Amino acid sequence: MKRDELVQEVIETIHRCQRAAVNPSDWRKIGLSHSQVGMLFMIHHHSDANVKKISEHLGVTKSAITQLLDPLVSNGFILRQTDTSDRRIVRFSLTDKGKKALKEINKLKFSGLRAALDNLSDSDLEKLANLHRKAAAKITK
Repeated sequence: MKRDELVQEVIETIHRCQRAAVNPSDWRKIGLSHSQVGMLFMIHHHSDANVKKISEHLGVTKSAITQLLDPLVSNGFILRQTDTSDRRIVRFSLTDKGKKALKEINKLKFSGLRAALDNLSDSDLEKLANLHRKAAAKITK
């Protein structure tokens, strides 16, 4: 198999593992949609999140972002705050409830991945861990 084909196969199998590990019905138990979960992760990773930045990052309209954020605010997952230096800017941050929801989602996601990895021998798992560290080192530099 050619290198490009191998790279594509690895990408696809990683993606399949990630998709299989996450069950959207688990999110609904927490009271969230797929899009809302994604928004919580975005706000978590972008502490200065505001509607303009989120809409530019996702390539969707500000009104679409607002429609996604409003239920998260009203259900107590995120906090809406006016910027102290510019009242036109509204920033969003996770509440304790939002942080707890993300922890639960990660726990569910990781348990699915853990189940998939449990099928590997210790030797195969060691090889996989080494390869992932090697690949991640290139990405995170």
